[in-house]
Amino acid sequence: MIGSSYLILAIAIMLVFGELFHKFTKKLHIPDVTGYLFAGLLLGPGLISLMPGLSNYEGVITYDAIESLKIIIEMELAFIAFGVGCEFKKDYVKEVGSKSILLACFESVFAVVLITLLFMSFSPIMTKMLNVDYKTYFSFSLALGAIGSATAPASTLLVLKQYRAKGILCSTLTAVVAIDDATALIAFGLAYSAIEIITGTSGSNIGLLIAMPFLEIIFAIGIGAFFGVLLSYFIHKFKGRSTRVVVTISTVFLTLGIIQFLNDQLTELLGQNVAISEIFGCMVLGLIFTNSAEEEPAATSLLERFTPAFIVLFFVLSGADLKLGEIGSFGALSLSVGCYIIGMSVGKFLGIFTGGKILKCNRKVTHLLPMGLLPQGGVALGLVLIVSKTDALMSVSAEISATVVIACIITELIGPILTKKMIYRAKEADESLR
Repeated sequence: MIGSSYLILAIAIMLVFGELFHKFTKKLHIPDVTGYLFAGLLLGPGLISLMPGLSNYEGVITYDAIESLKIIIEMELAFIAFGVGCEFKKDYVKEVGSKSILLACFESVFAVVLITLLFMSFSPIMTKMLNVDYKTYFSFSLALGAIGSATAPASTLLVLKQYRAKGILCSTLTAVVAIDDATALIAFGLAYSAIEIITGTSGSNIGLLIAMPFLEIIFAIGIGAFFGVLLSYFIHKFKGRSTRVVVTISTVFLTLGIIQFLNDQLTELLGQNVAISEIFGCMVLGLIFTNSAEEEPAATSLLERFTPAFIVLFFVLSGADLKLGEIGSFGALSLSVGCYIIGMSVGKFLGIFTGGKILKCNRKVTHLLPMGLLPQGGVALGLVLIVSKTDALMSVSAEISATVVIACIITELIGPILTKKMIYRAKEADESLR
């Protein structure tokens, strides 16, 4: 058992190193998330243990400590989902219109399909490299396809702000990246259920097996909506700033805890794996709260001051958890990262192009928008955590984790450059800042 003193020191070290790498990467004009991930890679045993003579290196932060601290990742993921839900204000949805919502759906679906198909085209090679059967490999491909549909809005929106970009392309991009994580969560929920059906890890009751994905979505919506109404009521009753922060945080944690408790109890009762989405539940919580509480702007702005430390720990832990030593073949990893990034990029381009043509969008939107949808971060890494707990994907969870983390680093480096190029090509950025 790991002592509390070690865990406290581990948290302090991760925060310090995370911020040090953040300062370093900022000078190089590299996104924050990349610095945090690199800090995690160096603190954990995954990277250094690959060096000659250091195979037994356990890291500054050991895997046992990482497992003990993964609750922090779950908590921050709940905050991320809550924040995504808070983006969907009635006025905002009316302003962006149905086109932006449909474009986000198009690019998410196309990304899932293209990534999955690209991985499956290499199945004869990859099944041998990963030493898995075709059923497991298809589940592996589908999981990465669903994760690949997510986009990290932070770095994209930062570029728009930095270059004072305004126009139809920028407004559409802002709407799509905000909606994109929601569509990714839904896509992952459906893919997760499909994987359990394909692999048979949910149990033997076929009727329940087919109904479970829909029941899980209904449960997540119901729980999120219930606590959203509850939060709206109590936030109105309490006027103090600190009290509102406590009420908001406790409701997010309550939603997360209740869903996890129900998953455990229902799995034991039904003899079948139940996976009500904590992410989707917290997203619905945010959606209901933002549309029913007048005090929502004050509460969420206060919450943003509370969460930065969690954000640092989230990304550092994600990097530290990378088990490079468990990956069967670096050839397989290289091929996996290539398929993932290419499938995601092409899928999002074809999705926006097809959706734009059908919806008769502005030419700039149809041809240039995909350049701003490449970066990945919080939601994608959070979905990897869920994958690591899935019995059907346990044998390939290290490969999935490594693929997504490396892709996050690459896309966070390339994404802002492409976004800058996009807004200047569209002539929507301040020329004096070029």
